[in-house]
Amino acid sequence: MSAAPSRRAAEQARLVAEQAAARRRERRILVAVVVAFVVLLVGGGIGFQAWRTNRAPTAAPTALPVASAPATITDARPIVWGSAEAPVTLSLYEDFHCPHCAEFEEQFAGVLTRAQQSGQIRVELYPMAFIDQGSAAAANGMACAAEAGFGPSYFAGLFANHTLQWSDDQLIELARVSGAEATPAFTTCVTSRAHADWVESINVAAEQRGVTGTPTLFLDGKAVDVAGLTPTGLETMIAEAAQK
Repeated sequence: MSAAPSRRAAEQARLVAEQAAARRRERRILVAVVVAFVVLLVGGGIGFQAWRTNRAPTAAPTALPVASAPATITDARPIVWGSAEAPVTLSLYEDFHCPHCAEFEEQFAGVLTRAQQSGQIRVELYPMAFIDQGSAAAANGMACAAEAGFGPSYFAGLFANHTLQWSDDQLIELARVSGAEATPAFTTCVTSRAHADWVESINVAAEQRGVTGTPTLFLDGKAVDVAGLTPTGLETMIAEAAQK
């Protein structure tokens, strides 16, 4: 056999081996790039989520009156805003970590505030805490704020910052950015979870009423289907109920 074909065969084998090695190097580089990208993406997502949950709260974009009559917190009983003589009672069940509740407030808070201020409705607020521990901490903070006399603005702030973890520091800072003062009594109420039993009693009361999700709305004891509800539709429902 001639030596030339053998050399050509050997050269071809060498080229094939080099090409295979090059492809393996390219695959390793591609895998390394993909892994690095995923690590950066995951790390960035974790960092962003950490910032979202641990940042300081900001003021609610919609201003509500800071001061309100100090509430008396009683087990299984809601926080009540509005005149006792109002012809319509609106019962609202929400969780401060519920994104749908935050959307509800963004869309309907103005309607409820105007109806309350005009004397059409009294609002019974049931702050539920079934999503996580942050929900419970926020509900306790809400009770502390209502007891201290700045419930409405604090309520708006809780939903404006619903992605927060709700540490004690965040709940205390929210009082300040809501235009109130974090007094020693309020601070102790937050840090000691003074109304933890009340929060749990609200969950029990909601369950007994058949509430299985949030937001849930009752108008004079009748459940309102919030799916597809519009601000104009709610205004009409309130006006019609007030005329009965």
